[in-house]
Amino acid sequence: MRLSAFFAPVRDTPAHIALAEELGFDRAWCYDSPLLYHDPFVALALAAERTSRIGLGIGVVVPRLRTPVATAAGLRSLSALAPGRVVVTVGAGFTGRFTLGLGPVPLAALAHEVRDLRALLAGDEVIHEEGGAPVRPIPVRGAEGAGQVPIYVSCRGPHAQALAGRVGDGAMTGVFYPGGLGLVREGVGPDIPLVVHAVGAVAEEGEPLDSPRLRAAVGPVVAVAFHAFCEQPWRLEGLDPGLRSQAEEYIRGVTAALPAARRHQELHRGHLSEVVLPQDAAVVTAETIGRFGFCGTAADLRARLEQMERDGVTELAIQPGGDIPAELRRIAEALR
Repeated sequence: MRLSAFFAPVRDTPAHIALAEELGFDRAWCYDSPLLYHDPFVALALAAERTSRIGLGIGVVVPRLRTPVATAAGLRSLSALAPGRVVVTVGAGFTGRFTLGLGPVPLAALAHEVRDLRALLAGDEVIHEEGGAPVRPIPVRGAEGAGQVPIYVSCRGPHAQALAGRVGDGAMTGVFYPGGLGLVREGVGPDIPLVVHAVGAVAEEGEPLDSPRLRAAVGPVVAVAFHAFCEQPWRLEGLDPGLRSQAEEYIRGVTAALPAARRHQELHRGHLSEVVLPQDAAVVTAETIGRFGFCGTAADLRARLEQMERDGVTELAIQPGGDIPAELRRIAEALR
């Protein structure tokens, strides 16, 4: 099973990706969330210049944030810098859409995006969404890419999993999936790569999961889980009573504290990077870190990795937090 690293694209990300290659990680992924982070194409292009082996992935690009024409141009540029190393995941959208005050795109739009990207990367013709005119890449010397780029599909639910199985070269989901990752593998089918994204850290023997270091490294993913409960209350269905009560209290607190007209902006401060809101800090506990993060002792994490492999996962992509170089080294030492 591949072990990869996930990063929020910021100023230091190219250096972190170079370190990940040195430590033996198989791939480095970057988010695409324009109102939160830097541009992933820029971060990965700089990383491509500093590396020679590590795979470079964008996860996820979201339909309607860029046109397929612009996304395909970015992917051609990256693949020219790092031939054979580039992969992209297309998803319906979380913060990339929520920070605009919008919900996820329909799955039909996701399927359309995959189809158009694959065609444009192959040099084929598509129908432009605005004017309805046929368009295709126009060859210009020096602007060529380096062949096809695998297109994965982000699939958090069963309908998206079925779509990934039909149109994707691979699938991506999160480490915390109700019912277990075996259900995801069953949903996408047996034959395509399955990447699991996690935010995680290696705990020292006897270190509590809510130690200051682990709160800094893994606490942000707990906050994001509660952001999702706030943005999509249907996610409360099926939660155990204690967690559901905690989530409902969180939603009430955020609703009272953040003005409705700006809530879609203020809620996501620090997304997957730091815990900012006092409401977020209140829900980051040893229990929630253990539930939503990939966090435990080296022996614990190796056991979880073995279970993932039995469930059909082919790649685990871990996002380090806090002191990113130090956490990358701990993860590599424990799991490589």
